[in-house]
Amino acid sequence: MMRYQYWGFGLNIDSEIEFPELLPSTFNKTDVVVSIGATPSILVGENVIHKVRMSASPTEYLLDVLNVARYYATDGNKIIIEPYSKADKHSIRLFMLSNAMAAILHQQKKIPFHASGIITDNGLVLFTGNSGAGKSTTACGLIELGYKLFTDDVCVLNLNKETGKVEATPSYPMMKLWNNTINQINYNKTDAHQLRPHIEKYGFHQHDHFSTASLRVVQVIVLKKDDSAAQYHSTPLNTLAAFNELQQNTYRRSHVDMMNLREEHFRMISSLTQQAKVIEIRRPENHNNIPDFISYIHLLINTNAPA
Repeated sequence: MMRYQYWGFGLNIDSEIEFPELLPSTFNKTDVVVSIGATPSILVGENVIHKVRMSASPTEYLLDVLNVARYYATDGNKIIIEPYSKADKHSIRLFMLSNAMAAILHQQKKIPFHASGIITDNGLVLFTGNSGAGKSTTACGLIELGYKLFTDDVCVLNLNKETGKVEATPSYPMMKLWNNTINQINYNKTDAHQLRPHIEKYGFHQHDHFSTASLRVVQVIVLKKDDSAAQYHSTPLNTLAAFNELQQNTYRRSHVDMMNLREEHFRMISSLTQQAKVIEIRRPENHNNIPDFISYIHLLINTNAPA
C-alpha cells in the first residue's frame, strides 16, 4: 500500500492518505502515523471527558464529524481516520490537519497556538484573535509588501532550553483565505482548492517559500473588530492583560482542560507574555480597506520592533 512522508507542525508524519497541504519529506524516524481504519465506538476510563461528538483523555481523543469522518488520536503518535461514505477528501484532510493534529500535539504536551505569522529582520511577529479577525488577511497583505510567510492559522509554541526563549514552529505551507479577501487583493484562484464544499474559503500552497525553522517570537498582535471604533486603535498590553488575551487563543483551547495540560499551558503563555511585545489592535467592523489596514500594521511592526 502506498504511503506518504511529510513534515508538519515540527513532526515527521507517515500517512496512508496523500496530503497536498503538507511539506513532502524523507525520514527514517516517524513521529506520527496516519491510517485509514476502524475507530473505537466510544472512549472509556475514569479520566475520559465526554462532549458533543467528541471525547478525550490525556492519551486518547475521539471526534465524530458528521458526514465527514471519525478521528481517533492516541499516545501522541497515531491517528486513525474512518471516513463516512461519500465524504469529500478535502473535508477529511481539513479536520485531520486541525482537530486531530491538535490532539496529537496536546498528547505530546505541546501548545499549538491560533495565529498566523510573518518573518521580519528582528524576529517573528504573530497575529492572533478570534476566527474572522483577519489573521490570514493580515499575513497575506504583508507578504505582498515583501515579508516572508511563517505560518497561517496555527503554530506550535516551544521553549528553547538553551536560550530560555519561546520559539514557534510553523504548521504547514498553505494559506487559507475567504473569497471576499481574495477578490480584494486580486489573488488568482487557479491553483487554489476549496477547503470544503459550499464554504467560500480557499487554500493556497506556499511550498516554494516555506521554512521549517523554529523562530523566536518578538511581537504578538491581537486583532479585534470593534463596532464602536471610528478608526484603527492600538494598545500595548501589560503582562496580565496580555496573558488573559493570549491564553484564550491556544488552538483548540478545550483540549487543555480535557487533557490535564493547565500547568504546561500556563507556563508557556506566561513565558511568551514576558518575552514578546503584545499589542491589541481594534478596527471598525465595517472597514474593509485591506491595503490601508496593512499599511497601518506595517508601520506598527516597525515602530515597535525590538532595539
